Amino acid sequence: MSLISAVSAGVHGALLLALGKPEGVQLVDTDRTAAIRSFWAIPLCLPAVVCLKLLDWVATGIPTHVPLVLGRYLLLFLVSWLLFVWFSHHIASVLNKQAQWPRFIAIWSYCSIIENTLVAIGELPGALGAPSILDQAAQLVTFGWALWLEWYAIRLALQIGALTAVILLAVDFSIGFIMMSIGVLSG
Repeated sequence: MSLISAVSAGVHGALLLALGKPEGVQLVDTDRTAAIRSFWAIPLCLPAVVCLKLLDWVATGIPTHVPLVLGRYLLLFLVSWLLFVWFSHHIASVLNKQAQWPRFIAIWSYCSIIENTLVAIGELPGALGAPSILDQAAQLVTFGWALWLEWYAIRLALQIGALTAVILLAVDFSIGFIMMSIGVLSG
């Protein structure tokens, strides 16, 4: 399968998972190459990730050193991504799920595109001046959907129970929170 076909299949699989269709997992290969190719999801996430930062600046004001702040934000995004990949590889070994890990990390990567897009969409009503209740409802629905999607993808790809999937989801969320906190604290 070519790179473009593999990435297209992965994004299609993530979209199916977002709709609650477990057959989305089957669209992603199970080998190491699938995991490597899934790192193309990082640049595919960037429009939504940059959009989230821009929406944040709409609410808080544009910083004086935009290139530096945006560069740091994107670097921390990349570091948090790689930390979760590294950590999940070790967790897969502990869970005796090494054989499922390449497909898992590929699915997780492609689902990240959908998740970041959902969260960005949820931020739009507030940025466009929607009433507070509509803004909060949109954020709650899209953020909840993104969390559910990651949990669902983790469960299916690693073939693990609900609680173990929640723990992996919490680890991913914690890594992202810590990295973004570092970004805030560093200016």
